[in-house]
Amino acid sequence: NNIWWAWNNGLWFACCYIIKMMKKRWIALYVENYSGVLAKISSLFSAKLYNLDTLTVGKTEDPNTSRMTIGVYCDDVTFEQIKKQLNRFVEVIKVIDLTTMETHTKELLFIKVKNCSA
Repeated sequence: NNIWWAWNNGLWFACCYIIKMMKKRWIALYVENYSGVLAKISSLFSAKLYNLDTLTVGKTEDPNTSRMTIGVYCDDVTFEQIKKQLNRFVEVIKVIDLTTMETHTKELLFIKVKNCSA
């Protein structure tokens, strides 16, 4: 298991270590749509030193609600802590764990070409 014995100064000590399984996890948030909410949510990640990998924000059908999709690399314990802390915000309406759901990701590149002559 995760326990081994170490010899130190003539004595045996039981030692253990915890393997943290870092993997990509996704969270979707429905938040109130007004200025300062994005800054407040992103400041949680910087204040707690969480590794924010991706952040996407967009409007929903309801003009008073925005959806945030957040990607993080973290272990199980840290991910649960992130979800609990996000639920504490008054501006957060709903937190959805998308990690186990099937998702379709796509990357998009915008290029602006000036003075293109053939």
